[in-house]
Amino acid sequence: MKFLLAALLLGPVAFSQTALKIEDFTLVNAVDNRPVSLADYKNEKAVVVVFTSNYCPFARLYEDRILNLVSQFQGQGVAFLLVNSNTSLDHLDDSVEEMARRAKDKNYRVPYLADKEHKAATMFKATKTPEVFVLQNMGSHFILKYRGAIDDNPQMPQDVTANYLRDAIAAAVNRRNLPYAEKRPVGCAIIKE
Repeated sequence: MKFLLAALLLGPVAFSQTALKIEDFTLVNAVDNRPVSLADYKNEKAVVVVFTSNYCPFARLYEDRILNLVSQFQGQGVAFLLVNSNTSLDHLDDSVEEMARRAKDKNYRVPYLADKEHKAATMFKATKTPEVFVLQNMGSHFILKYRGAIDDNPQMPQDVTANYLRDAIAAAVNRRNLPYAEKRPVGCAIIKE
């Protein structure tokens, strides 16, 4: 019984220390129609993959916070990739053309990748927008360091008490373990139809 309790308590920590290897993927940047691969960032300490959406109110609430993190980690060996896996059948706001327009209007300084065939969403098992994945560079490959929520307060940035994404990025850059490997994301479902 004691062993079972210890295993349950150590579950998230064990996961963070034996993280999943992430395979390379390639998607097209909606802004310039150029392919972008995870392998393009082999010299970065960490890559942050953010599944997002133009239409989702939660994704919009987090947009400025994500862009602030891009600025905060600039020059520290961290790359950000925004990925939109929604089709535009239900939400025209998520078309490739609207993605490019949004990126220009908000002055994204990072790729905004179209995943309309859901290759990346399936590979990462992403289900929400926004949902983040922090990848740590291990030299020959990337491992998943953290997945899930950006912080603990989607609606009120001034009331955030836990900055999960910021802390996970710092842990990946400094090659430290986190006390958690996953926090449940809050947002809109990724639409795959």
